[in-house]
Amino acid sequence: MKVMVTGGAGYIGNELVYRLSAEPGVKDILVYDNLCKGNYNLFTGLRKVPGNNVRFIQADILDSRSLRSCMEGMDVVVHLAAKVETPFADQNAHDFEQTNHWGTAEVVYTAEEVGIGRLIYLSSQSVYGQGDITNTEHPRVPNSYYSISKMRGEDHVMRLMEKIPVQLLRCANVYGYSKNLRFETMVNQFVFDAHFTNRVAVHGDPAHTVSHISVYRLVEVLARMIKRDMDSDVYNLSHRDFSSMDLVDSLKELYPELETIFVDQHIPLYDLTMSCDERLLEMLPGGSTMTEDLVKFRELFTF
Repeated sequence: MKVMVTGGAGYIGNELVYRLSAEPGVKDILVYDNLCKGNYNLFTGLRKVPGNNVRFIQADILDSRSLRSCMEGMDVVVHLAAKVETPFADQNAHDFEQTNHWGTAEVVYTAEEVGIGRLIYLSSQSVYGQGDITNTEHPRVPNSYYSISKMRGEDHVMRLMEKIPVQLLRCANVYGYSKNLRFETMVNQFVFDAHFTNRVAVHGDPAHTVSHISVYRLVEVLARMIKRDMDSDVYNLSHRDFSSMDLVDSLKELYPELETIFVDQHIPLYDLTMSCDERLLEMLPGGSTMTEDLVKFRELFTF
């Protein structure tokens, strides 16, 4: 099997490449990334990819010529490349549109032209805007430049479903360790601050609740999906719901003297919780509690 991962050097792609490299039957993995965020950690360090089946091209998803030459002959394309700028999802609308909307359009156009075997597209629960989401029929009401651009990208991907197998995943907020770690996300920032400063700052309503999934679990689901025949459809992927205060309480089990600062706690924030699609539940690793996940994260700090 030949797999191409757009954004393969990024936060999620980095871990997916390691996971797929160890997968029997995956003979070729193409990492397609423009390295615009300086994600070089995939290429360095003592942690080696397990197999000799990974190669890299530095190119942009807006480069239709490069996309075409790389995508031809691919059995699976996992489209992860995206502009994600939490908490700046309402700044620089043009940048979000270029990458998440028109970049995805280029991936779809190219996939259609060269006839790849299958496309897996990682979207976001943010396209729903707010609410308690029980299925994918829930209206999409995006409320930021980021979520609008992801919705527009989805529209291109859904058009492709009539022609080739496509799985579109609306994914919960991702947290946890990766070699190319993002610290602007709430969970990762809280863990860093708790470990190194013994202080976290909660902005807005502490009871604000959102669905989350660890990068380990997301990568495991993607790897298992690649090996299975699945219906062309939209899927919701999440693991657990928790608020800022729930996270603080879990951190205090590890850091009992943790100081908590509340900023603008009177400002309400819209909750966004999402049930996981039953078709993905059997592929979703379970077991560990939130605190156990945080312990594993903590163990990877160098001091």
